[in-house]
Amino acid sequence: MLYDAAFEMLCRRLSSFHPFSLVFRAELQSMLSLVEFNKGEVMVATGQRQAKVWFLCHGHAKEISCFDRDVRERVSWFWFAGDFIFSYPGFFSQEPAITDIVLIEGCTLLEISFEDFMRLRDGFVEVPLLVEKIRSHCELLRVGHASDLVNLSAKERYQSFYGQHRSLFQVAKQKDIASFLGIRNDGFNRYYGLFGF
Repeated sequence: MLYDAAFEMLCRRLSSFHPFSLVFRAELQSMLSLVEFNKGEVMVATGQRQAKVWFLCHGHAKEISCFDRDVRERVSWFWFAGDFIFSYPGFFSQEPAITDIVLIEGCTLLEISFEDFMRLRDGFVEVPLLVEKIRSHCELLRVGHASDLVNLSAKERYQSFYGQHRSLFQVAKQKDIASFLGIRNDGFNRYYGLFGF
């Protein structure tokens, strides 16, 4: 993906949250880098401070919550093209991440360092508003997922997620999607036969 196309994609996404000035746009553009990473790349590891934040232009990524590294891992989130990838609590507070962020496939991303982000935040009034709205949006999505885990049947969770994110089923491991949806593997296979490819 060419840088200009990636940057325009980012600008459209940002403007969906809050308007910004042309001066901000130019400054942001000067601070971004277009990067490509391979499948399986660990972008942030548990205990690490996230030095950069990413906008996912192409590809998919997952968040892994490690309850006990020797016994159990759970996929607690997925990111898609058009999403901002940052750890929780992580990037904005510069606290150590409590999850891993791993790329599911080769991905194209725009990245900005924490130092450049802080310069933007200090220089432009729209940045705190953009950050707050993006974080609120992400939090609402996570709350919605937590609600689905409690209020929907496994079949309903599968149907809803498959309907919204069909492309993920072509690249992610079934066990990862099953983990995220809180579905046993046998149930996942049954629903996959009903609604999958």
